[in-house]
Amino acid sequence: MSLKLALRDAGRRVLPLRLRKRLAIWLHHQRWIPEPRRRWWSQELVSDLGLTEGNAYHKFLWANHLAYARTYEVSQRFGFENFNETRKMFLATLEETLRERGLDPAADVGCAFDVGCSLGYTLRYLETDVFPEATRLGGMDIDAHAIDAGRTYLDQQSSKIRLTCGNMETLDEVLGEETCDVIICPGTLMYLREDEAARVVRSILRHTEILAGFAGLAHPEIDNSRLEHSAVRAHDRSFIHNLDRMIAQAGGTIVHRRWDGPRVVDGNTVYFLFAVGPGGAGGPGPRAA
Repeated sequence: MSLKLALRDAGRRVLPLRLRKRLAIWLHHQRWIPEPRRRWWSQELVSDLGLTEGNAYHKFLWANHLAYARTYEVSQRFGFENFNETRKMFLATLEETLRERGLDPAADVGCAFDVGCSLGYTLRYLETDVFPEATRLGGMDIDAHAIDAGRTYLDQQSSKIRLTCGNMETLDEVLGEETCDVIICPGTLMYLREDEAARVVRSILRHTEILAGFAGLAHPEIDNSRLEHSAVRAHDRSFIHNLDRMIAQAGGTIVHRRWDGPRVVDGNTVYFLFAVGPGGAGGPGPRAA
């Protein structure tokens, strides 16, 4: 075992978790320590939490802008050229699905909301290139650093987008009685355990007028729609959900789905679902890509 791993394991044994969390946050702010080392220690000091409480582990990292959250900075995320390929695929499918339902994305969408929006970079693309006539665009994320940085940048662009810092499980409180034509939730439900993810799916569909879009981790061996319970991805303790069932249990209707199984595109798997809520207009059954 390397000295680094030995020190990590010793720290886990000697220091209680609450102190290790404080130490991880402190290390994150020590600019004299090279970035790769800060990131590694900030994550590894608490990574054992992921073995027992995956939800709490990911929420701690995101809420404090640690580990993988560190890559979410304005210069690295805004601009379509900076999007990963699966995000581009998801957005293209969103537009295609709206058109299939007889809608013109450029003219017929007045409100859009992004659950787990980070800096708001996807919303900015929607504002400028997909829904140019939208008058209300908003998003929420647990990462206060990303929200603050995103607000500053978007204000400089005279954007209409409004970002809120909060846990996605509080979506009902954030939106209140408000509904939106389109609500997307790409790549964030993987950080919630099954019961909490299902509640967020239900909330999203409740507040969606036209179309809700979800992107999750694809199970590499079995179609997610056949999973009896959510699985856990070993290397980062994130969750592989059966979003099909969550949508059905929430009274939603899937109008488009795509599952590419073990295929990896730009470091990500492909599992997209687009649905209408219980109060939506319904539509044809799911069309496979």
